Amino acid sequence: MTNKEKIKQMTFSEKAMLLTGKNMLTTAELDRLGVPSIEMSDGPHGVRTASGKPCSVEGGCICFPTASAASATWNRELLFKMGVGLARDCIKEEVDVLLGPGINIKRHPLCGRNFEYFSEDPMVAGELGAAYINGVQSCGIGTSLKHFAANNQEIDRGTGSSEIDERTLREIYLRGFEIAVKKAKPTSVMNAYNKLNAIYCSENKWLLKDILRDEWGFDGVVISDWGSVHNISKALKNGMNLQMPTNTKIEEQLKDGVEKGIITEEEIDEVLEALLNFLDATKAAVRDNTPYDRDAQHAIAKEIADEAMTLLKNEDNILPIDVTKYPKIVVLGGLAEMPTYMGGGSSTVHTAEEKIEKPLDFIREYIGDKAELTYVPLYTRDTMPNRDGIRGDGAVAASKADLAIVFAGSLIHFETEGLDKPHNELENYMNTCIEWINKACKNVIVVLQNGSAIVPGRWKDDVKGIVEMWISGEAGGSAIADVLFGKVNPSGKLAETFSYTMNPLLDYPGDGFKVTYPEQWKVGYRYFDLHPEQIWYPFGHGLSYTTFEYSDISVSPDGVNGPDADVTVKCKITNTGKLAGKETVQLYVNDVKSIISKPVKELKGFEKIHLEPGETKEVEFKLGFRDFAYYNVGLKDWHVESGAYKILIGASSRDIRLEADYLIKYDKDYTVYAKDKTTVADM
Repeated sequence: MTNKEKIKQMTFSEKAMLLTGKNMLTTAELDRLGVPSIEMSDGPHGVRTASGKPCSVEGGCICFPTASAASATWNRELLFKMGVGLARDCIKEEVDVLLGPGINIKRHPLCGRNFEYFSEDPMVAGELGAAYINGVQSCGIGTSLKHFAANNQEIDRGTGSSEIDERTLREIYLRGFEIAVKKAKPTSVMNAYNKLNAIYCSENKWLLKDILRDEWGFDGVVISDWGSVHNISKALKNGMNLQMPTNTKIEEQLKDGVEKGIITEEEIDEVLEALLNFLDATKAAVRDNTPYDRDAQHAIAKEIADEAMTLLKNEDNILPIDVTKYPKIVVLGGLAEMPTYMGGGSSTVHTAEEKIEKPLDFIREYIGDKAELTYVPLYTRDTMPNRDGIRGDGAVAASKADLAIVFAGSLIHFETEGLDKPHNELENYMNTCIEWINKACKNVIVVLQNGSAIVPGRWKDDVKGIVEMWISGEAGGSAIADVLFGKVNPSGKLAETFSYTMNPLLDYPGDGFKVTYPEQWKVGYRYFDLHPEQIWYPFGHGLSYTTFEYSDISVSPDGVNGPDADVTVKCKITNTGKLAGKETVQLYVNDVKSIISKPVKELKGFEKIHLEPGETKEVEFKLGFRDFAYYNVGLKDWHVESGAYKILIGASSRDIRLEADYLIKYDKDYTVYAKDKTTVADM
C-alpha cells in the first residue's frame, strides 16, 4: 500500500496525530496502517539518549569537539569522520535522526550558541556542514540541518525578527545552507525560532518553499525547532512537515485552519505524504554494522581535537616545550584539571566524568621526573579566586618556575543555548592572574578554552605562547598536551576573526521586536578587512612548528574569458621546516573594480594538505560562475560583473602569499549575464 493510499484510509484525527511529536523526541506511529515511529536526538557534538532512556554505552556517548573546535581543523575528511562517529553512537542508542549540524553564521561574538556553529564565513560553514551530514548519513542515520535561517543570537530568538535585505541573505546567511543542501542532501532541515523579515521561519513560504525546495531542490522534510510553531495551519501550508514536540491541540487547530481557509485537507495530505515518505526512508536506511567500540569512537574525537588546536602565538619558539630547558614548571588555573569540554543547552552530552580527559594528567605524563612540576588551581571554570590567590599563590609559584602554563577560558555557563554572553572577554580575575604570573615568570604560555572569539587582556603582547584549545570534547586533555610537548604539530586555523573590538556596524541585540542588519555583507573578516587595525588574530590564522613556502600560481584558462568558464587554479606548497605538518591553503577572490559595494575579498576555496619535511605538493582549486557572482536584486538572480579579478592564495585572510590576475568579459557589451546563460538588458 502506498502512503497516498494509507492517507486515504486515515481519519482527520489520525492525520493530525502524525503531524506532531508523540513526546519530546519521538514521532507518533499508526500501527494499523504500518506507519512507523522514529527517535530523534540532540545534539551536534554528541548524542543524548532518546526520550530519557538510560545510555547503553558504559561511560556515556562520546563528547566530540564542538563545532567551533571542529571548524578550526578546516578538514572535510575529519568532519565526515565525526559524522560517522556520531552515527555509530546513534545506532547504539537506537536513534534514527541526529538533530544537527548547526551552521548559522557567527555574526556577533556574544551569541551564546556560537560554540555550536562553524564559522563567520558561509563557505566554511557549508562545506564542513556538508561533510558532517555526509558522514552521518553514510551510516544510515538521518540529519537535521539547522537553524534555518538567520538565527544569529539567543536574545529574543523566539519572537524577534531578523531584518535582512535579500542580497545579504543570499550571499551570507543562506549560502552555507545552500551548499550543505546541494552537496549533502540532508534528510531534514530544522526551521529557526525567529522571524525573518517579520514572518516566522516556521511559516515562511519564501524560505521553506520558494528557496529551499523550488530553488535548491530539497526533497526532505522540514521539522520545527522545539516550540517554534505559532500557527500550525500556516506552518504546514508554507513548507513545514512536522511540529515538535507534542502539540496536544493540533487536531482542533487544524480543523480551525481548514474552516477558516488557511489550509485545505488536500494540502494537509500532501504534507503528510512527504512526512510518511521520510519516516519510511529513515527506517529502511541500511545501518552501519561496525561493532561498537567506545575506544575507537574516542580515537575519532581525539583526532579531531588534535587538528583543532590552534597556535596563535609562538615567540622565541617557546613551543613545543623542551622539558630539559625548564627544570621547574608550574601549571596554573583550574581548567587544567576540570576543563570546559562542552557547551550547555540541547547540545549537552551525558558523558561519564571519568571519560573526560584532564590536561594536567597528560602534562604530568610528559614531564615525568625530567622536571619539577607544581600545580596551582587558582580558580575553576565557575569559581573565582580570592585576592590572595591572584597576587599570592599564582605569582609566588610562577616566580619560582622557569616556565608557566596558564589555563584560562570562558565560564561554563557562558557557552549555552538560550542565553547570550554578557561579554566576550576573559573574566577580570583571569586576566589579572595572567598579568601577575607574567610579571613573575619570563616564560609564560596561555591555553584558552572558549567556544568563540574573545577579546585579549593586557597580557597579550607579553606572554610568549598562546594556544587556542577551544571546547574540544572529552579527548581535549591529551590533544592539548600532545601539542604543547610536540607529539602533534598544530594545524588548526581560526574560522572566525579574533578582534580587539566588536563590529560597530552591528545592530545588537535589537529593540526587543526586531534586529536589523545594517552592516549587510560587512560581517566577520569582510568587515575587518576594511579595518585591519582592529584585528588581534585574523580569520584563517594558525601557526605551525614548521614553515611552508607558497609558489608557482597558475590560472587557466588565461586571457579573457566569459563568466561561465570553468577556472582551474594551481599552486605549489613546500614544507621548508624540519617537521612534518599540515597546512590549510586558502583561496580568495577580489573584484578589482566593481560598480557595487563588495568585500575586499571573499573565501572561495580551501584545501588542507600534509607535507613531510622538504616535500612539495601541488594544490588545485576549481572555480565557477558562482565564485565570481554577487546577488543582483534587480535581476533576482546571480550576476558576474565584467572586468578584472584577482585570485589570492594565502595562509590566512591577512597573509596572502600569491596572487594572479583573471579577466572576465561578455560577448556583448552593456549586458549582464545571469546564471541560465541568457543575456538581458543592463539595469
